[in-house]
Amino acid sequence: MKERKLLHKFYAVTQNSVYLVTDKRDKNLVPLVKKIALKGESKILVGDRPKEGSLVGISRFGIILYNDIKRRDPELNMALWGGKSSPITALFLNRKQALACLNSEYLQMCDCRWQRQTKKVNKAIGKDHPVFVVSKLASPLV
Repeated sequence: MKERKLLHKFYAVTQNSVYLVTDKRDKNLVPLVKKIALKGESKILVGDRPKEGSLVGISRFGIILYNDIKRRDPELNMALWGGKSSPITALFLNRKQALACLNSEYLQMCDCRWQRQTKKVNKAIGKDHPVFVVSKLASPLV
């Protein structure tokens, strides 16, 4: 049986931002999730990143850093959140496509125009990734 290659990074697009989401960790063992582009205004600036959490939860409601050694669904662990983005428009493996998406008009949560790319990222993450946890209750366009 062929072993699946582990996904190490992807891009999450919200209605006004693009985030680089990686499984690399800083000196405090927090996954490196960073805003890399902004359209309009936001309290979170380009270059900012959440500074708490050991897992990256991915749901239609946003990218959520949280601490839960049992790896339960991120929506069930709201008290443990260490940072959160806006709702997700789409997920991409390619930076250029993510930036093009951000510059499109009328972005929606779980935008069907990028359903294929989002499903591709969800499939690449899989069910047993050591850092990325796709929400079972509200995953984007599964």
